[in-house]
Amino acid sequence: MTTATKIKARKLYQVRNHANGGVFSGRQVGHKSRLLPRSVAARIAKRLRKSGLFITINPIMVNCTPEQCAYLDRRYA
Repeated sequence: MTTATKIKARKLYQVRNHANGGVFSGRQVGHKSRLLPRSVAARIAKRLRKSGLFITINPIMVNCTPEQCAYLDRRYA
C-alpha cells in the first residue's frame, strides 16, 4: 500500500551575478546555487549590489513536499 504525498508548488528565488552588466545568463550566487525565499534573496542581492555587482533575482516554481516546506520555513523564518 502506498501513501500519496501532497506536493505543493512554491516560488523560490535564485540570485545571479551578471559579469558584464548586460550578459543574459549570469553565474548563480551561493553554495550549490541555493534556492531561497524572496526576503533572503533580496537581502543577499542588496549586499552584493553595494559592492558594485550587477545582480538579479530570478523566480523559479518548485514542487515541495510538506516536510520540505516546513524545513524552509524554519530555516529562513
